[in-house]
Amino acid sequence: MDTIIIKIYGPNKFKIKNRHWFLPEVEPRKYDELSTTEKQSKTRYYLRRFILKAPPQGSYIPKIDILETLDRKNKKIVYILIAEFSIPKLLYGNSLQEISDEDGGKVMVAFQRALVSLGIIVDINDVAGARISALHLCKNIVLPKDILLQDILAELNRVDIDKTVDVTVKERKNGGQTLHIYSGTVERVFYDKIVDTIRPKNKRKDKGHMDYEREIIDRYSLYNTEVFRYEYRIKKTQTVSREVNSALERKPLTYVAFRDLFKKDLSKKILLKSWRDLVQRPENQLALIGPTDNFRLLLQIIEGAKKSGGAHSLNRALISFGIVCIIKTHGAKELKNYISSLAQRPSRTSYKKDKRSIRTCKRTAIFKWYCLCR
Repeated sequence: MDTIIIKIYGPNKFKIKNRHWFLPEVEPRKYDELSTTEKQSKTRYYLRRFILKAPPQGSYIPKIDILETLDRKNKKIVYILIAEFSIPKLLYGNSLQEISDEDGGKVMVAFQRALVSLGIIVDINDVAGARISALHLCKNIVLPKDILLQDILAELNRVDIDKTVDVTVKERKNGGQTLHIYSGTVERVFYDKIVDTIRPKNKRKDKGHMDYEREIIDRYSLYNTEVFRYEYRIKKTQTVSREVNSALERKPLTYVAFRDLFKKDLSKKILLKSWRDLVQRPENQLALIGPTDNFRLLLQIIEGAKKSGGAHSLNRALISFGIVCIIKTHGAKELKNYISSLAQRPSRTSYKKDKRSIRTCKRTAIFKWYCLCR
């Protein structure tokens, strides 16, 4: 786990001692003190927002906001404490070290102490029951010298991601060293954690304080080490509930509490599922098949074609071999675009008549392209 956003509903569940540390200063109100416009407005999600501007604490502190909202049904004001923080930074001061499922108790105590240092008093049971509205999961993988991050990102670029997930934006930044895929309420990010740490703040994926992480890099001489980092970011409350409850095999509408994040293998299940969603299609699995002996691959395809039988089994084997080699070299998406440009679907009236010729055209086009690539 990395960054999370939690909500604690008050005012009875938390107390604020240093109200002057907020901008504007926190001034609790009662329902009778609201103006007529505030009582009748139906478009405003909240009445006021208080942003914590605490003096330097000497250690990592969460980002804290207080929302003043109106419960019109019960005619009372509700205050919501919203905390955003990186769990490994809160516990270890850096995000190179990872959090395990057994660290739940330590994380909640560390968060409670951080709130106390900011003048916010919250019971530990209310911390454990806080609702999760955003969840970032990640995995750091130290790459061996013979595997380069640039090669991994090049393979990911050959995957036809648009056919597996709903891609809204795909970004390649920092000279192709970062791949960021936006899919509505979730994001997938692939980058080198070490390189990202030593970049200027405006070019990093991690915008937080990096002083202690840089100390670790200096201490252990990690500048020549590549750490492949995969982040799966779930940004909305409903999406968090859907993903977490599905992994825990619970009812979809069950709200996700802070303590639920430390269920055994929860993060692992969600991360692996998010990865499988990218590579579940056969053509994407071919794009990521890795280095292979083409002659042995052809023999295996021919053996499989013989078992299925048929008069044209060898032709099918050669076509399949051509498809595999093209996808491995150029990617599934480029192959689909090439075939579509050569054999456009005809009008509905002539489709049945020309169906066989179009299929033949596609097979011939694939094999010719394979021959040219060789």
